[in-house]
Amino acid sequence: MTWWHAVVEAEHEIQNPTSEEKIRLLGDRLALGPDSRVLDVASGRGGPALVLAREFGCRLICVERAPEFLADARERVKEAELEDRIELVEADAATFELGRYDAALCIGATFVYGGLVPTLERLRAAAPLVAVGEPYWRSWPLPPEPELDGSSPRTDEAEWLPLPETIERAESAGVRVISLISSSEDDWDRYESLHWQTLDRWLAANPHDPHAEEFRARGAADRDRYLRWERAVMGWAIFVCRT
Repeated sequence: MTWWHAVVEAEHEIQNPTSEEKIRLLGDRLALGPDSRVLDVASGRGGPALVLAREFGCRLICVERAPEFLADARERVKEAELEDRIELVEADAATFELGRYDAALCIGATFVYGGLVPTLERLRAAAPLVAVGEPYWRSWPLPPEPELDGSSPRTDEAEWLPLPETIERAESAGVRVISLISSSEDDWDRYESLHWQTLDRWLAANPHDPHAEEFRARGAADRDRYLRWERAVMGWAIFVCRT
């Protein structure tokens, strides 16, 4: 079965609205080095892990359940000659038995554990430093009727908060937020518009796929929502927490 995210994120080096430079900054904030052991939950195509292993020489255990992303990650790790630094595990992170690490990451995938707080509660037992990527609202209150553009907010957006309240929510899990690495508008534009480009290429190559019209409609709605109001108010950041 063709999977939406496997299609639209097939060309993303990093599957979040951030950059290699900011992932390197994350490694600095986590004080990673050749002796560091890092857990990366829902690691996707392996973008952050590749940057951290290459730049800091640390060892990473990457847990990902999507076979499409794992296949890409294996190719990328092999091409980078980092097989001795990155171990890829096909498993559902929600049931994966955690060990003990120097740092634990969940970059943009707190849905795996049911949200920001349960993610931090789970990972704080695995490492003294935890980094999570999470959306927040840069402007509050939101536009009074964003649904006027014909594309109402996604279900998950109803759970997001402004930045101060997002940090308060994180710290309710018993951690202390000690660093913030926020996405820029350029980060967001790169991330979102690469979805459009990748989908356009896929539709041109697969015009008769049974999901083609569904994906075309979804892509158009996502682009419209982003351009009309999300771009002005949506934020995203990596929160580095001490447990």
